[in-house]
Amino acid sequence: MLLYAQHGYAPGDKMLRAVQERFINGVILSPRYLSPETANRIIEDLRGIRMDLDVLFDPEFYATIKIGTPNAHLGSLEQWPYFRLRRRNDLLVGTSAIDDTLRLAYQAQKDLDCSAIIAPNIYISGSFDSIESAIAISFITRAKSVAEGMGIREPLYVTLAICKDALINRHECINFINILTSLDTPPDGIYTLIGAGPTDARSGATRSEILIPEVLGGWMLLNHAMFINGLRTMNGCSDIFSPLLGIAQGTVGATGWWSNLQVFSMGKYIKGQQGGQQPLIRYLSKRLMNRITLHEREAFSEILPAIMNGLSTDSFYIGQEPTRTEEALQGWQALSTLTNDLISGDINEDLARLEAQIMRAKEAYTELQSHGLSQKYESNIEYLAILERSINYFREVAEI
Repeated sequence: MLLYAQHGYAPGDKMLRAVQERFINGVILSPRYLSPETANRIIEDLRGIRMDLDVLFDPEFYATIKIGTPNAHLGSLEQWPYFRLRRRNDLLVGTSAIDDTLRLAYQAQKDLDCSAIIAPNIYISGSFDSIESAIAISFITRAKSVAEGMGIREPLYVTLAICKDALINRHECINFINILTSLDTPPDGIYTLIGAGPTDARSGATRSEILIPEVLGGWMLLNHAMFINGLRTMNGCSDIFSPLLGIAQGTVGATGWWSNLQVFSMGKYIKGQQGGQQPLIRYLSKRLMNRITLHEREAFSEILPAIMNGLSTDSFYIGQEPTRTEEALQGWQALSTLTNDLISGDINEDLARLEAQIMRAKEAYTELQSHGLSQKYESNIEYLAILERSINYFREVAEI
């Protein structure tokens, strides 16, 4: 599985250094934080380090629903020609509005010389059995034909941005997957975003909002179903869940340096409360399959040195507080190597490896508790238990 950087607010030199160190295989740029002019410059900078880097661009068309709403927080999105609110009736009747949106979004990405093209789409905020779902299918159905009409030869991914609740209904989820895998002119892959609750760049929605067996298991099923039907899956904002999706034979996982780059939420397009404290800097421990604070890292490693990854970025945390860039680099390196450790390509073997990894994490937390480090023990064990139940749910629905 490949790991991409999910671009967002205050990138600094984070992505540039990650590319240089080869901790990531590509980037997914956000036009919310890039004008058309600055997008060209950042791509030149990235490709100046590595010409073969995968550079993609999420049109974020699903955020047009926030245009004109109070406290909308759209950044540079409205500078892009394709980012226009379309009336629902126009999207439901005929294909003119959909085709026009697709063409404008494709042209923007062609002008940037992206490695692959991501087709825009709306957000499915509830059920797969809804008008929103019908419109989303229309975008997906037209995506390849419009691309071919424009002479686009780059791989084409279609956006599938959905609320977590849509995955909970097994019957509707499977029906939707059946539609995706039976298109007359299928894309090369899908770009998935699974939406949690409200969040802003620094705090808010957390992974706990999608820590539901039916959601994670359904996300895995989506990746697996695409693979067995010859389609690739690029998972946006998948962060620590990337190994699960890679084991389910997903192609790409992605994550970034703020919470809204690690968990997707439509709430990030609405202004939150101003001010507040910066989030704590954390360390991603492969052994624990978890991010821990600096204080926890120091205390835990005295009792259980194996919670440290033994990777080059560990040095950022020894005897000092890392910078935000160093924190991002450590997360990418840890997640990339964890994914590589667990994935061989044999799905049954890899699921067994993942279960063994979860068991080792449980044992580590239990050992730390036995030494008096019991804060958040129950919630961490529950998190790992949900991962186990998600695997079981996936096995059941995928009939593995």
